[in-house]
Amino acid sequence: MLQRSKVIRSRDEWRKKAIQRANELRESRKTKKHQRERIAELKAQISTLEEANEGKKNTNFI
Repeated sequence: MLQRSKVIRSRDEWRKKAIQRANELRESRKTKKHQRERIAELKAQISTLEEANEGKKNTNFI
C-alpha cells in the first residue's frame, strides 16, 4: 500500500505541474498576442501621424 500511495502522490504532483505549466503558457501566449496587437495599433498611429506631419510640411512651403 505504501508504494501505491507514492505512485499516486507522484502522479498527482506531475498532473499539478502540467496543469500549472499549461496555464502559464496559455497566459504567456495571450499576453504576447495582446502586445503584438498593441504594437500594430501604435505603428498604425505613427504612420498616420507621419502622413499628417508630411502634409503640414508640404502646405507650409507653398
